[in-house]
Amino acid sequence: MKKAILFSIVALLSVTALCDEAWSAAGSFDGSEITAASFLLRPTDSLFYSSALADGTPASLTIGAVDQSDSTKTATIFSDNSGTAVEGSATWNYTASDLPKNDTYTITETVVSSYETKSLSRSVTILPEPAILALLFIAGALFLRKRVKALVAILALVSAFATGAKADVVSGVTFQQMLPFTRDVAITYTVTPAANTIYDVKFYGSTDNGATVFNLQDRGELHLSVANLNETFCSAGTHKAVWTPDASFSSTKVDNFKVKVEATEISSTRNYLVIDLSGGTEAASYPVSYLSDVPSGGWSDDYKTTKMVMRLIPAGTYMMGSPEGEVGKRDNETQHKVTLTKPFYAGVFEVTQKQYELVTGSTPSEYQGNARPVEKVSYKSLRGTDKGTAWPANNEVDEDSFFGILRAKTGLSFDLPTEAQWEFACRAGTTTALNSGKNLTSTTDDANMKEVGRYGFNKEDGKGGYSEHTTVGSYLPNAWGLYDMHANVSEWCLDWFGLYDGNAVDPKGADGASRMQRGGSWATSMASFCRSARRGYDNPNSYGDYSNGFRVFLVQ
Repeated sequence: MKKAILFSIVALLSVTALCDEAWSAAGSFDGSEITAASFLLRPTDSLFYSSALADGTPASLTIGAVDQSDSTKTATIFSDNSGTAVEGSATWNYTASDLPKNDTYTITETVVSSYETKSLSRSVTILPEPAILALLFIAGALFLRKRVKALVAILALVSAFATGAKADVVSGVTFQQMLPFTRDVAITYTVTPAANTIYDVKFYGSTDNGATVFNLQDRGELHLSVANLNETFCSAGTHKAVWTPDASFSSTKVDNFKVKVEATEISSTRNYLVIDLSGGTEAASYPVSYLSDVPSGGWSDDYKTTKMVMRLIPAGTYMMGSPEGEVGKRDNETQHKVTLTKPFYAGVFEVTQKQYELVTGSTPSEYQGNARPVEKVSYKSLRGTDKGTAWPANNEVDEDSFFGILRAKTGLSFDLPTEAQWEFACRAGTTTALNSGKNLTSTTDDANMKEVGRYGFNKEDGKGGYSEHTTVGSYLPNAWGLYDMHANVSEWCLDWFGLYDGNAVDPKGADGASRMQRGGSWATSMASFCRSARRGYDNPNSYGDYSNGFRVFLVQ
C-alpha cells in the first residue's frame, strides 16, 4: 500500500514537472460588440499607440484629435519625434482642456517612417460624465485589421508570476486590448525551456481575477504566431497571439480581466513521429505514434520500408546561404538571416521505394531497392497537377497525389519543405559547407563530402552495395540525426526558384518557372553541388534523370 502511494506521488510529480503556467497582471477588458457607433471616451480610457504601424525606421508618431464640427479645435494627445520605436498607452484628459466636453472628434494615429506614412483614424464621441458612466464602453470598428500582427510584435512585456513545479518556463505574460481601433486582445508571453525542449501551449482567460477560468479558443478566435490550434508547439523565445472575443462578451466590461498561458512539455515523449504504412493502399488509415528517442540498436529496416520516421526540429534563426570564400559558392546563395517561427518534423530518411509503393501502389524508380530512395518522381506527381500547383498561395494538394493520400490516411498535413526549412534542417546548427561541421577542399573529389553522402566520387565504396544511389542511412547523419541531406537523390522543395530578398521570417520563396531542389545527388561528380547552401531547381513536371527524390516534412 505504501509503495502504491509512493508511486502515485512520484507519477504525479513527474506529470507536474512537465507543466508550467503563468498569469498576466489584472487589467481592464471591454468585450462590447463592434458597431458603427462612435467610440465613447472617458478620462480613464487609454489609447494604444505603436510606431510599428509603418514599415521602415520610425521618424515620428503623433496621436491627435480634431473636432468634427469645428476643425480649428484640435488637441495633441501624444507625440514622439525621437526617431526610435515607441509603443504604449496614452490617456486624453479632455476634462482639463478648453475643448467641448460633449462633441465628436476624429482621433488619428500617424506614423512617419523612412519608407512611408501610415494612419489609423477613429470617430470618438465625448459625452457628459454622467452619461458616460451610464453607458458601456463600445469598441470602434476595426480599421486596418491586417496591421494587428505588426502592432502585436512590439508589445512590451510586463511582470508576471509563474506557478507549477517548473518555475520560469512561462513568464512575462501580458495582454493589451487594441482600443480604439479593434476589440482584439494582444497576448505576449515568453517560454524559457531547457535546450531543444518543445512545449504544447494553451491560453485561458478570466473576467473575475482568476476565480473562474475559460479557454480562449472556446470563447472566440485565437490567432497564433507559432503553430496551429490543435497542438501549439512552442519553442524558446517570446511569442505572440491575438484573441478576438465572441458575441458572448458583448455586454462585458471589467477591470479585473487576466490571461493565463500554460505550457506542457511534449518533446520528452514526442521527439520522433512514426507513421505505420504496413497496411499499404488497402489501409483505411495509417497509425501515427511517437518515440522519445532512437530505438536501442538504431533504426531497423522497418523504419526505411514499412514505417516512416520523422525528427522534431525546433524553431530558430540561422544564416541561410553561403559565406564569402566557401568553395563552390554561387551568386544566388547570398547569405541572409532567416527566422523559422514554427517547429516542424523532418524525415530522418529520404522517402524510400517501399514507402512510396505502400502509399501510392506504384514503383517508378529506375534503380530498384526497397530501402533505396524513390526517384523519377516529379513535383506534380507528389502534390498533384491541380490544387497541388498553387503554392505559395495555399498548401492544398490533390487528393490522389502522394501527399493527398498520406494526409487523408493520417489526418496530418504532411508536405514538402520550404527551401528555408530544408536548409535549416540540413545544417542542424552548422555554418560550414557540410552538415558534418567540415568545409570542402575541392569542388569535385572531396574526402569530407564522401563521409556524408553518396555522390559521383564514392559510388564504388560499397556502402549499401550499389553503384548508383544507395540504401538510405548509409552515411553519417547530421546533429539532428537526419541522413542523406547531402546527395543520394536531389530533394524537391515547395518554393519556386528566385533570388533571395534578404532577411526574412518563414519565407515562402519567389515567383518563377522552376521548383527548388536541394542536396545534390549520386549522379553529380561535383562535391560543391551537394553543399548545404547549394540551390538546384527543375521544371515541376520533370521526373529527373533517376536522381529526383524527396523527404517528408510536417509543420505544426
